[in-house]
Amino acid sequence: MTWEQRRHVLVVGAQSRAMGELARLEEAAHGLHAVLTDPALGACAVRTGDHPSLLVGAELTPEDVRTALREAVCRARDDNAVLVVALLGHGFTAPQQTDLYYMVAESETGSIGSAVPVGQLLTTAVDEPGVEGVIALVDTCHAAGAVPDARGIAGGMRAGRARLSVLTAAAADQAARDMRLTFALVDVLRDGLTGAGPLVYPDARLTEELRGRVVGQVVGRFEYDSDPYAADGLWLARNALPAPGAGGGAVGAAGRADLEEAVTLWRAGTRLPARLTRSALDELHTFARLADVTEGADPLWQDRVTDVLATLLGCCDLVALLNTVFAEVLNSGLLRTARQLAGLPPSAEGPDLLRDLVEYAALRATKVGESPWKAPARLVAALALLAPRGEVDARLREWARRHGVVTEFNDALTELARRREQGELRLVVSLAGALTDWPDEVDAWLVGSGEPLPVHERFRCESADQRGVGLAIGTALNWARRRLPAPEQLVNVDVAAPAHLLASWQPEEDRVGRRRLGVNHTVVVRWSGRMDPMEENAEMNDAARKALRDMAACASVPVEWIGASVLRDRPRFEQDLETGRYDTAVGLDHHPDTLQDVLEQLLPYAPIILWPRPDARFDDIRLRAQVEHHWRSLPAGFAEAYRTRWAADHTCRSCLGDLRAVWHDEFWLEFCRPFEQRVVAGPEEEQ
Repeated sequence: MTWEQRRHVLVVGAQSRAMGELARLEEAAHGLHAVLTDPALGACAVRTGDHPSLLVGAELTPEDVRTALREAVCRARDDNAVLVVALLGHGFTAPQQTDLYYMVAESETGSIGSAVPVGQLLTTAVDEPGVEGVIALVDTCHAAGAVPDARGIAGGMRAGRARLSVLTAAAADQAARDMRLTFALVDVLRDGLTGAGPLVYPDARLTEELRGRVVGQVVGRFEYDSDPYAADGLWLARNALPAPGAGGGAVGAAGRADLEEAVTLWRAGTRLPARLTRSALDELHTFARLADVTEGADPLWQDRVTDVLATLLGCCDLVALLNTVFAEVLNSGLLRTARQLAGLPPSAEGPDLLRDLVEYAALRATKVGESPWKAPARLVAALALLAPRGEVDARLREWARRHGVVTEFNDALTELARRREQGELRLVVSLAGALTDWPDEVDAWLVGSGEPLPVHERFRCESADQRGVGLAIGTALNWARRRLPAPEQLVNVDVAAPAHLLASWQPEEDRVGRRRLGVNHTVVVRWSGRMDPMEENAEMNDAARKALRDMAACASVPVEWIGASVLRDRPRFEQDLETGRYDTAVGLDHHPDTLQDVLEQLLPYAPIILWPRPDARFDDIRLRAQVEHHWRSLPAGFAEAYRTRWAADHTCRSCLGDLRAVWHDEFWLEFCRPFEQRVVAGPEEEQ
């Protein structure tokens, strides 16, 4: 089961006081962990809790590392999984020896007891019964000393029937600098490895590529393979580059998993081809339909195999049809928007976006007793509505007729059109006049009501404080509702405010009428500074538009995380901002005491900023895991997360509702465009 092999990971990045701080250690560790846990690449399971899959810090002890590795080994053992271990930081060898010792906070080069013996650690991990294999990545000085004695493995509990592959950053007598191996490896795995096939292995091909990228150090490789029962190769990541002429393949991860399960339970020992093409599916379908029931084969699972193959063949046909009908407009942005509109989760996305969305809809989004084409019909309807066409293409209606989902397709068109119109209808409330405290009045625009330009109104605050602003927002909501014909409802509310209010105010929690604003409305917080009619705002917003396009094309979660050490060096931080270091999505991994100052620095540069509430109950690893898990649903996903937090009486542990955000998407930047042209009054007065 090559593509669904269970995989676990442990990435450790430890600072050592004796050796000095490694400036890029945290960045390297997080980058490597992200690519190894990316479902489309490393496919390792993310582990949070007391023993997370990413362990980074300046206070780690030898026991911290040993305990984390024991937990990772136990998880791999219980799942019969491959374990990937990465040790990043400082290392030393004792005089007249080559064994590597990994350094943590209080380690001293003159005391091997203060550090972690790497070879011993790896020998213990690979010798654990049930662990399918271990891949080790060691980015320290003297890294080649991490290679364990093969005799120790051969004489262990498994009598040597084990697999181990080690990549090292430097020779045993050599220094390693600037986390070069880690950054090079992350780049290779993200970009793909030419000529490596569908999977990247820690083999000679990868080593050769890394040696070409890492200068001044000898990248090394060690391999031990004495397990005759291993079902799969010891691969490090899926190759982001397809094989020449291979395309993305006919079947994605979901389809392969379902098919392998059904085939295994039908005919034990039967293995699928390494790459499932359309012709291979046809052959398998014919074989499954016509095969005789033989001894050892289960006829019920034979029917299941036939059904799965028929569905996968139908998915291939639908993908080909959609590629034809939407050939001029199909792109990743359109597909992701259609996925959201159709109600498919972010996990439906995969390396081949169209194929994997169709496959997920047919195999995962269908309820028992429903046609497997009901959910794909919603996806097709969403694409039809989003594409710039005057009417639904006749070929799509013919597809719905052939699959018996005409009613479902038409129902989806009606429902999704209503939802889309509701999504485009927004009330924008601006507190731009709050120069130092709370404003005396708020401005409101109703967008998407059918008027050629947004309708604008200004509302006085009963008092220049939070209560007065809440009352004014309630008045603005009533004004907007009166302008809408029944049964249209106003769901989306954008609240724009200056940095000093964004640092402490949660507008969705303000009471408007009988309920909090966020109970019945999806509230998105914006920065009012992008509405200022200043000369540099056009440049600032254009940079944000470019950043959003770059993020949309990014397969991984494009958040640059900032720790306390970065914020302490304000001049360097300002220099990084000016040179474009933080121009996409920025996450603060803690709640700074000087949050207002940090926001004032960041907001002109980053279109998206995330940070935890001051009372958040999780560490930076759990915080990042929440963002990675929910990224494709944001910013709208915050609304439900806040409601969940209120329902839990603010006691949720490690939940998305503990995060705050300022979010500037394409809608907001387009709304701000008239202000870039020095139209001071309001968009409705533009000529």
